[in-house]
Amino acid sequence: MKKILTIIFLATINLCFTTYVAASDITQQADSAYNETAYANALSLYNQALDSIGSSSNLYYNIGNTHYRLGDLGRAVLWYERALQLDPTNNDARENLAFVNTRITDKPVNDQSLIGRIYDSIVNSAHYDTWAWITFSLFTLTILAFVGYLISQQITIRKACFFGGGILLIVTVFTASLALTGASRSTNHNFAIITSPSAQLSTAPRETIEADTQAFLLHEGTKVEIVDSVVSSVPGATRWYEVKVGGNARAWIKGNDMERI
Repeated sequence: MKKILTIIFLATINLCFTTYVAASDITQQADSAYNETAYANALSLYNQALDSIGSSSNLYYNIGNTHYRLGDLGRAVLWYERALQLDPTNNDARENLAFVNTRITDKPVNDQSLIGRIYDSIVNSAHYDTWAWITFSLFTLTILAFVGYLISQQITIRKACFFGGGILLIVTVFTASLALTGASRSTNHNFAIITSPSAQLSTAPRETIEADTQAFLLHEGTKVEIVDSVVSSVPGATRWYEVKVGGNARAWIKGNDMERI
């Protein structure tokens, strides 16, 4: 029995190693194709690597770069956003996203308050796993401080432990909120990017045949928040999404005009 388990274990390790080497080789080929300006071939190879190794912020970033070189700004924005969702500290993806956002028709509008922007910048300064470990470390120090307060006989040390523990507890709660916010954002698929060159949104989940059913026009690269969705009863069963753009503007868009982040 032990021999069989050993064989299975070694076979699994060998399979994983072989898959990793193959994916690494494909990624190197994709990088070479990109550097040689063979962008269509590079995109195909990057997608093959994605199928082999799965999600990767750097791989998403490379796919975004390739779409940009191919002139597909909408999908460039999409893949940069996906890269940042996996790793908000990917500064290359953040810088390229900011650059591409200056090239799209509908410029993004940040209607957050100053406090909200500062909080976001703090959340994005580290991966949520990092914030979780910081929280755990601070919580441990908080426990030690209060233990010191309980067992110490010196008033000075007791005061230092009490007030120090209180401050540590406040900071721990704050870093815990950062970790929870980051983790929530990493799995949030309620945002999408317009990938069609242009998309006519409507006031109801149906084709905009009449002028009074037209809401507004959006272009590739625009980020929207998904609020609701329905499937039309007409032949073809098109899925429509109610989306929010900018502040509180809402309208309906066909599902094939956008892709979720």
